[in-house]
Amino acid sequence: MDRNRKILISILALLVLSAVLAIIDISLTMQGVKKEIYPISIPQIGPGVGIVRITGPIMFTDNGDPFSFKYGAETVLSRLHALEQDSRIKAIVVRINSPGGTVAATQEIFQKLLRLRKKNIVLVASMGDIAASGGYYVASACNYILANHGTITGSIGVIAVSPNLKGLFEKLGIRMNVIKSGKYKDLLASYRDLSKDERDLIQRMVDSSYKKFLKDVSLGRNIAISEIEPHADGRVMNGLSALEYKLIDKIGGFEDAIAQAREKADLPEDAAVYDEIKSPLEQLFMSMENFFNSGTRLEQLKIKNYRMIEYMYIP
Repeated sequence: MDRNRKILISILALLVLSAVLAIIDISLTMQGVKKEIYPISIPQIGPGVGIVRITGPIMFTDNGDPFSFKYGAETVLSRLHALEQDSRIKAIVVRINSPGGTVAATQEIFQKLLRLRKKNIVLVASMGDIAASGGYYVASACNYILANHGTITGSIGVIAVSPNLKGLFEKLGIRMNVIKSGKYKDLLASYRDLSKDERDLIQRMVDSSYKKFLKDVSLGRNIAISEIEPHADGRVMNGLSALEYKLIDKIGGFEDAIAQAREKADLPEDAAVYDEIKSPLEQLFMSMENFFNSGTRLEQLKIKNYRMIEYMYIP
């Protein structure tokens, strides 16, 4: 049996298994057994630390990948709300592994974290491989931030990107018929150049979002904007540089963040940690995602729609 046939059989087996698990999952939901999307983990033994994970691009829409269970903004907000309603949760560790995302989604998570902070729930951000741009934005809402020495962070700034394919269209003889209600309706269209008026309009939007970024980081970190601005030119940095610039508080990993959360919430060293629980169906699809991406890196070939303003690190 050749390799391609083995892969095909494996895929078919996974699809059949996922269908069975989906039926079970839906059945449990209809019967009211599954009352929460992300229930608090067992054991449920008193006051402790809740975990919320922000993974991948921060946005309200998914990426259209049927094998992807990346955490969208709605999922993060839902998880934060569940932790807020649970009287046992005295502190939350926000585990971030994200290059950033769309402006509105990032701002909404930031505001939700601030509301939790005002309720005296201790918030500790733990940065993984990357917590840049919007990833850093949401971290700044926390009382305390830890990053690994090699974490990629910073990238404080705003970007709007759109490909200009005018030359290619002309070479291929492609012309677009455009009927619009106003001169800006096809703003950032890929089939033509930007006019000066259009560029100025986008620049004003970018500048406005950038000022909001600086203001919120200043609020969350309790640092004057004048101290942040010299390092807020879009540059990325590692954890050590972020510590030097006062963008984080300490070098440390996930376990260090949990210990810090316990300490700042006056919890015992062995206080419970309430992490997210995934259903078997979610675990299966996450495994399938890793399988496909590790072999072909299809994600690298996806064409992204850049017609939006983002708090995003784009290498």
